[in-house]
Amino acid sequence: MVLLFYFIKALLYVLYIVSPVLIVAAIIINWRAVWDTAREFWALLQERPLSGLITLVLAALLYPITALYLLLRALGYRQMEQAFGYVPREPSTAEYGEYIEFEEIETTAPKQPPSIEDIEIEPIPPPDDLPKDGNQLK
Repeated sequence: MVLLFYFIKALLYVLYIVSPVLIVAAIIINWRAVWDTAREFWALLQERPLSGLITLVLAALLYPITALYLLLRALGYRQMEQAFGYVPREPSTAEYGEYIEFEEIETTAPKQPPSIEDIEIEPIPPPDDLPKDGNQLK
């Protein structure tokens, strides 16, 4: 257990020294990951101020872990971009007034629900284990 403590302590010490490089590397690899993380922090501050403030304080105190998170997120963004390709944010030609192909689906008007008078209800027989008189309990 003591060995695990010293291992984590050494790992955090190394991360503390390397964290500025990790942040710069995250920005170079994919700046959008850093920007999205900042936007998420800002949105959390606006929606739930106390949770956002606690999260920001923890991110600042544990900034070596935050820097590692930013680097891993930037690498993940790059992997997604390589796997699925770059998706441009430009509007497609269909949004400029050209027609797109579609298939028309026939719809029918919903039928009127049955009225209560049309429904036949069978009476439910009483259970056999009830006492004949309501005041008698076994």
